[in-house]
Amino acid sequence: MKIRLLTIPLFALVGASFSFWTGCGSSDLPGIEENDSAYERGRAHLRQGNEEEALDEFLSVTRRIVQSPQSHIEVGRLLMKLENRRDPVAAIYHYRRFIELSPESKAAVTVEQLIVTAEREIIRKLPGEPYVEHLEALRLREENSRLKRELADMRVRLGLPLETADAVQPTPAIADPTTPSSPPAPVKPPEPSTPRTHVVQQGDSLYAISRKFYGDSAHIDLIYNANRDVLINKSSLKIGQKLRIPPRPAP
Repeated sequence: MKIRLLTIPLFALVGASFSFWTGCGSSDLPGIEENDSAYERGRAHLRQGNEEEALDEFLSVTRRIVQSPQSHIEVGRLLMKLENRRDPVAAIYHYRRFIELSPESKAAVTVEQLIVTAEREIIRKLPGEPYVEHLEALRLREENSRLKRELADMRVRLGLPLETADAVQPTPAIADPTTPSSPPAPVKPPEPSTPRTHVVQQGDSLYAISRKFYGDSAHIDLIYNANRDVLINKSSLKIGQKLRIPPRPAP
C-alpha cells in the first residue's frame, strides 16, 4: 500500500476552503439543500463567526437530505478546525460524501488533498509503528464510521431515535401443523414518555443537545422552554447544569 505524502499544510488547506467553495457555483447545488432552513441558518452562523452552531446546522442538513454536498464539505472543514470537536475521521467521511455527490466539481481535487491532510493528522498522533498497519487500521475505522453515519442518516429519515439501534428481529420459524398453537402472549402497553436529563459538558450548546437527543438541531426551543427555571437565555448553559429533555413532540 502506498502512502501519499502532501506538503500542503493543514491550516493552508482549511483556510483556503472558503475560496474554492465559490468555484462550485450555486448551479452545482441541488435546490433542496440551498433552500433548506437549517442550511440557511448554518450560512448565517458562519457569517457571524458562530462556527459551532453552524456545524450543528450543517450536520442536520446531511442527516435529512441525501443530496447535500455543500453541507458535507462545510461539516468536514469545521470538524478539522474546531478544537473542541476536532474529528479527522468524521471529516474524511464528509469530504468523501462531497466527492461522491459532486465528482465533477472543481473543488473535488482540493477536497482530495484535504482528505490526505486529515489522514496525516490521524497518523501523526499514532505511536511509531509501521505506517502500513496504521493506514489499514485507519481504513477499517473510517469504514466503520461511515457505516454508523449512514445508519444514523437512515434512522433520521425514517423518524427513528438516534440513541439506540433497532433490535434485530429473528426469522420466524415455520409452524408445524401437527403441533397445537399456543395462545399469543399478552402485549404489554407502552410506557408513557418521561423527560430525560442531560448534564451540560464542556462545548455543549442547545444545538448540540438537540442533535444528540432528537437527531437534528430544530428543537432548541423545546429544550429551552422546559428549562426556563435554570436558563436565563439560550446561550447561558453552565458546565454541570442538569437539563430536562422533554419527549420528542408528536408529528
